[in-house]
Formats: sequence, C-alpha cells, structure tokens
Amino acid sequence: MKRLFFIALLMASPLALSAVAFAGEDVAFPEIPRISVEELKQKIDAGDTDFVVLDVRDGSSYAAGHIKGAVNIYYDATGDPMNRQMMLIALPMDKLVVTYCDCTDDASSGTIADELLVLGYEPDKVKVLSGGSLKWVEVKYPMVPSE
Repeated sequence: MKRLFFIALLMASPLALSAVAFAGEDVAFPEIPRISVEELKQKIDAGDTDFVVLDVRDGSSYAAGHIKGAVNIYYDATGDPMNRQMMLIALPMDKLVVTYCDCTDDASSGTIADELLVLGYEPDKVKVLSGGSLKWVEVKYPMVPSE
C-alpha cells in the first residue's frame, strides 16, 4: 500500500509542480516595484501629472492602441541600446516613470525599468505596470489609437 502511494505521489508531482509554476507565474525583475492597473487608472482619472507612462512595445502595437498619454520607446532586445538609452535619458527624472509591455511576465517593461535605474533614475521613481497592456485590456480600460 505504501509503495502504491509513493508511486502515485511521484507521478502526480510533475503535474502539481507545473500547476504551481503556471498559477504563480514569475515576473522579470521582481525587485522593481509594481503598480496595479487600478492604481494607474486612478492616477490618470485624477489628472495626476506627476508621472510618465512608457509603452515599450513596437510602434505598430503602440499605434493600434496604447494607454492615453503614454510615450513610446520600443524595447528591441536585438537592437543597439544606445538610441533607446538616449531617449530614456530624456524622460524627466523627477517624475514617476511607469513602464508597460504586452508580456505576461513583464519582461520587456522590467528590462526598461532596470535600464532606467542603471541610467540613474531613483528607485522610487520607476515602476512596472503589473500585467502590462494585457491586464489593462482584460479589465476593460481604454486603449487609444495614435492619430
């Protein structure tokens, strides 16, 4: 009986582990603070101007629909980072910068947030939008197309 229980436990373990890994999906750069879509929407609706929303998706995704007021600086992992970093440095250092992408693990937005920190932005002035544009759309917040 013990042997059957042990075999059943061994067979179920990979399934249980994969379910846990999927349910608690890891995010890139977990040390960088997150802001929820609800918190960001409240800031936007309140007319708060002490932050910048940074869309790191490609230009066509940004043009098709982005968070109102967002600035687009595309994160291309294969491209030369120098041009991107020159644009990042132009962002205000005295305002909160909220990065977002359309990755389920916040990988691109986390990478850009990390680059901002390396460029000298204060840790309390950089956050990643938790769940990015996918979460924003999921809760039915509006995305606006480029004009």
